[in-house]
Amino acid sequence: MLHSGYGYRRKRHRMSRVCGGRGPPCHMLVIKVAGYCDAPVGVVFAPCTWVTMRTVELADSGLSASRLGFGLSGLHHLVRSRNRQNLLSTAYDAGITYFDTSPYYGHGLAERELGVFANARRDSIVIATKFGIPANPWLSQFPLLMYSRLAANAALRRLTKRRSFVVKRNYDYRGTSAVASLNRSLRALRTDHVDILYLHDPTLELMTEPDRLFDTLQGLRSQGKVRFLGLAGSARDCLSIIRRYPAQHWLAQLDAAPGPVELEIFSAQSVPFQSSYGHFRDKKEPIASLLATSVRANRDGVILFSTRRPAHISAMVRLLSTLEQN
Repeated sequence: MLHSGYGYRRKRHRMSRVCGGRGPPCHMLVIKVAGYCDAPVGVVFAPCTWVTMRTVELADSGLSASRLGFGLSGLHHLVRSRNRQNLLSTAYDAGITYFDTSPYYGHGLAERELGVFANARRDSIVIATKFGIPANPWLSQFPLLMYSRLAANAALRRLTKRRSFVVKRNYDYRGTSAVASLNRSLRALRTDHVDILYLHDPTLELMTEPDRLFDTLQGLRSQGKVRFLGLAGSARDCLSIIRRYPAQHWLAQLDAAPGPVELEIFSAQSVPFQSSYGHFRDKKEPIASLLATSVRANRDGVILFSTRRPAHISAMVRLLSTLEQN
């Protein structure tokens, strides 16, 4: 169970109330973790200590978020809404303010659940969603079908000893589709704007109408429905798009699953990126080692992770604090 002291929603000028004037400077978020955590392998924590989480700037115009971000790609694997809300609350109480979702995650369920959670917290969190990989309309309308498919896939994995199965995705990066997708996302998220709208796994080849798309996206920004635009996908594909269309001023959220060398592609070209994900996906190394590698690869951006266990969130927050203090 996490308790956050005087709170993180808790504006920065309240930090002195938490630290008694002797704590970290105001750009540090201070939380209190009470009790023991069911921590990943290799992580041992003492009870009831103060933990700090650094905030990072995502764009020149002042968008900032917690160093750790929470990805919602697996949120739908929790069947009960109560458990999903508890997971999101645990992340927020631990100081996490960056929440990354997509219409494709749970075929709309992740956005709807985040909308319920964010309704009373909208001004204190960063909501990033995507478009380009649409939800299956049948699975979106009838979640029971989605859970039946998940159960069938789980049974197949046990029988075949395979970790996963290839799922065919549809891609659509047309401007008209961007508008329709964003409007659905705003309704699901119960908000009038998103902080970041990412193109989901884009490639130059899949962007068949780039000029129309970019005009549409800039129009959505002008309407106030989107604060920042970004690319979320492989480093090579994102860099190709940024080089071809530099005037769009993209934020970049890079897939680090292939290894740190992916992020070095951007660093070698002196192109900044703002967040990364996939650091822990299908990896066998201890979580402490993986997080240390991700901190070295992504020194000043948001590091995304996902989990279905609230106790693992507190473990990650505490471990990150230890790594960044050393």
